[in-house]
Amino acid sequence: MRTINEIWIITSSGITLFNISKDDKIDPLLFGGFLSAVQSFIKTLGENTLKTLVIGNSKITVYQGRKGLLFVSRSPQKTKDDSIIEYLKVVETKFREQYGVILDRPIQNPTLFEKFGDIIEEIFQDTPEQRTVKALW
Repeated sequence: MRTINEIWIITSSGITLFNISKDDKIDPLLFGGFLSAVQSFIKTLGENTLKTLVIGNSKITVYQGRKGLLFVSRSPQKTKDDSIIEYLKVVETKFREQYGVILDRPIQNPTLFEKFGDIIEEIFQDTPEQRTVKALW
């Protein structure tokens, strides 16, 4: 994960379904609740969703997926929003492919999503082959 340091997948009620981080500095449950509260506050201001939050040298980018799921990343502040959103859209697609049936029911056990880390590593794998493909497209 070169441009993205952390990823969270959070329900609209603030439950963190999945997170992956280079360094586990942030409690995923606390962060999920915080982000849910911020989203609610943003809506009371008449806005749709929080898209970007800058904290120090980091940028928190939020992509609201289907059924209210939030796909959230932390990256260096200078990372372009468009590239982050594209990565988060891929994460959403892969997450829905893997867990679509489970997501259609009330979620009882967020530990079901722990293995999604392997797929995240595939998405963000930085190999010379992938850089060549990117350069060609």
